[in-house]
Amino acid sequence: MKKQVFLVASILFLIMLFVLEPSRECPAMVTGDCEACHALYPGMMEEAEPGKPQQYVLKNTLCVNCHSNTDRDTIKILGGARVPVVKNVVTPSHILAGGNFYYVAKDFGDRKGHNVDAVTSTDAKFMGVPPGYVREYDPSLAGYNTEKPLTCAGSNGCHGNRNVKDPFESIMGTHHSEDTPIDGSTTAKSYRFLKNTDRVKGVLGLEDDEWNQNSSSKKHNEYSESIDLLCASCHGYFHSRDNTGKKSPWFRHPVDIALPETGEYTIYNPDVQPPNDRAGIRTYNPDAPVGREKVPGLPSDEVFPGEDLVICLSCHMAHSSPYGSILKWDYENIIAGEEGKGGCFICHTGKGE
Repeated sequence: MKKQVFLVASILFLIMLFVLEPSRECPAMVTGDCEACHALYPGMMEEAEPGKPQQYVLKNTLCVNCHSNTDRDTIKILGGARVPVVKNVVTPSHILAGGNFYYVAKDFGDRKGHNVDAVTSTDAKFMGVPPGYVREYDPSLAGYNTEKPLTCAGSNGCHGNRNVKDPFESIMGTHHSEDTPIDGSTTAKSYRFLKNTDRVKGVLGLEDDEWNQNSSSKKHNEYSESIDLLCASCHGYFHSRDNTGKKSPWFRHPVDIALPETGEYTIYNPDVQPPNDRAGIRTYNPDAPVGREKVPGLPSDEVFPGEDLVICLSCHMAHSSPYGSILKWDYENIIAGEEGKGGCFICHTGKGE
């Protein structure tokens, strides 16, 4: 009898190990206590009408509440899962790669971020119209509805399938789905769940497991130029070749072009000199990231002028930042011709001399 009990206990133990161990194939999949997310509110599920499925309530605020924090930490534990925080109630201790909605929600911070529903009110200047929106650049079937607020997901958002209007439905189930490899085939297998639409391949990239909280030249997200196509869905005018690119003079800063391999750009990130045996290669700076034509399997500390790309995220954050225009640095205090480090001078190395 004791042997049988021991055998049954051993089998149960092995099953629990298999079930509860986080998947090595899917490091971003949510595991752990279901109630941590799905019972944040009393009566979270609405009563269903006869013949119709139950609906979640508070759809627009659920994403924001799960990814918010009342203290300064920007990674929190929720039901056993590590969750990136994109909105702190107080000044965040760190700013993750996407930024923090704390800044757009604080003191009329419209210029510092995206005015997402459940975070802050509609932008007073643009009145709900994405600046630079051009319908022909938006691949979604519905297009952006200026009568509705900006949301985390859905046709008026960035995450999930933008062919699905409802923010919750457009990303439903993604947190529990197979999420590797990141090949853009599904929402779960798209970089940070940025699928765009089911007719467009999702964004590709390499996801840092701390969302760039402790980033360095050797530990960071890796981006591809596909992130720019997502930005262009709402800000297409800024990507128009009539206003950016190789034409001179240009009105908007060019994106989707290679970091020039001549002139001042050849010494990208001038404060860090590469080893002598790596001539022509520069050291990656997370404050001015580049895009890769082919996403590497591991974070690379190498930048190749003439090959690696200038992308939207080279200068901007996705959610919100402490600075105007969601920039990564204080543009107002960067003065050409005055000695300076960082910011624009990471690429425009000759302008700070």
